[in-house]
This record gives sequence, C-alpha cells and structure tokens, in this order.
Amino acid sequence: MRYSGYVKMKFLAFVALCVTTSAHDISQLKVPLYADPRRAAELSCHFKMDEQKLHSVKWYRDTNEIFRYNPTQQPSIRLFNISDVMVQGGECQPDYCVVRVMPPPISTRAAYTCEVSTEGPRFQIARKTKHMTVVAMPQADPVIIGAPKVLKPGEQVFLNCTSDFSLPPSDINWYIDEELQKPEPWQKTEVTGNQPGGLRRSWRVMRVRVPTTASGALRVRCESILLVEPPVVRDANTIITIHSRTQLSKYVSNISGTNVVNTGLLIATIVLWTLIKISRLTSL
Repeated sequence: MRYSGYVKMKFLAFVALCVTTSAHDISQLKVPLYADPRRAAELSCHFKMDEQKLHSVKWYRDTNEIFRYNPTQQPSIRLFNISDVMVQGGECQPDYCVVRVMPPPISTRAAYTCEVSTEGPRFQIARKTKHMTVVAMPQADPVIIGAPKVLKPGEQVFLNCTSDFSLPPSDINWYIDEELQKPEPWQKTEVTGNQPGGLRRSWRVMRVRVPTTASGALRVRCESILLVEPPVVRDANTIITIHSRTQLSKYVSNISGTNVVNTGLLIATIVLWTLIKISRLTSL
C-alpha cells in the first residue's frame, strides 16, 4: 500500500510538472476572413517553443492535410493539393510558418487549422483553427439602364439593374421613393455564366407604371447585395420627372411667350438704332 501511494504521488508530481512547464503555444494565427478566388491567400501560424524542440508544423483544410514542415526531414516542406484548394507554397522559420493557398472558384467556407507538435518525450500538440470564406467583392456600383428623364402619367417603362461581377452573385432589390418594390412573378434576379474565378454578374428588370394622377418625380434606387456576413451593399439612383399634359402645355406656352418677347425687343432695338442714325445724318 505504501509503494502504491508512493507511485501515485510520483505520477501526480509528473503531471503537475508537465502542466506548469507547458512545452509550447500558438501565439498568433492569421487566416483571412474573406479570400478572393482570383489571387492567393496567405495564412500564417506563429508559435513559441519554450525551449522545446520542434517536431513538425501541419496545416489542415477542414480534415485534409495541405502542408507539412518537418525540420529533420529532406525536403523539410511538403505540399498536399486537394480537390478544393491548390497550395502554391510556403516557408517556415524557428517561430512561424506561412502557407499560400489558391481558393477554389466557388463560394465556400472552410476551417484552416495549424498544428504544432514537439519532439519526445512529451510529444505535445497545440492547435488553433480559423475559418475563411471564398468571396469576391464587387468593385463598382450597379448600373441602371433604360431610365428616361421624363414620363407622363399613364406611361410605363422597363428598367434594368445590373450588378458588378462578384462571388457569390449579388441579389438585387428595387426601391421607388425608398419603398421596396415587390417583384412580379417574372421579375427574378438573373445571373450570367461563370467568369474567371467563378465571378458572375446579376441583373433584374422592373416595370414602372406611372399613375394617371401622378406628378412631381420618382426617385428610383437599385440595390445589389452580396449575401455574406456582414452583407456588402452597393446601390445606384436615378430621378424620373413626371410631367402632366397641363404642365407640358404651360411649358410650351412659356417658351412661345418668351420667344415673342425676345422678338419684340429685337425689333424695338433695331428701330431705335435706325432713328439715332437718321438724326445724326440730318444734323450734319
């Protein structure tokens, strides 16, 4: 019984020693929140060994190993391409490892894990994980096509809103005077085919009917929304003036009246100039 108690005490002391002298730690893990499929993403793992000897550094995408560094082997770095990602390269120093990956051209979210292990006798492992989402942000505002400057009551017009290239493709909403427009059954957001990197444009048509009693102006806004967290929103605006027949008649009448006044002034000026010239000649 005494020997058993002694062994138990020695074991607990060994466990306590291992806990209080933790071999190493991952001090910083850098993984982009968003990655553009048109360019490589850089991931870095910084670690402190606390006088322990490094055995290996491994990177995983979800459960698949994509990178391994083992300073005692030749070559010391090995890359593992998988179907969803291409590993372009990496480098390691005594306290960090960097790996560059080319994201897949699809909108997806994956976990990237750095695993740092020590040599024996402890063979301890430290891990940290962060998530990266493949997203291509739109670089420009959407464009409204087909909006006239002036409409009359009772008229209708079809407007088209086209977003910039993005991944995933943007969703589109229409607003008139800041009121969200419910789409008609055929007014769905359409997308183009895939471009390099999997990017696509979106577009949606809206029919605008001008009430017969309308006047003033319609403030039309198109909004493209990239559904990520947080959402990325870009918009475009246009103003359509509504002129009733009465307003148009007044406008035409005012133009005619202005022309008559201008013509009268011109004639009066010519007559006055002629009289001045005649008076000067007769005085000679």
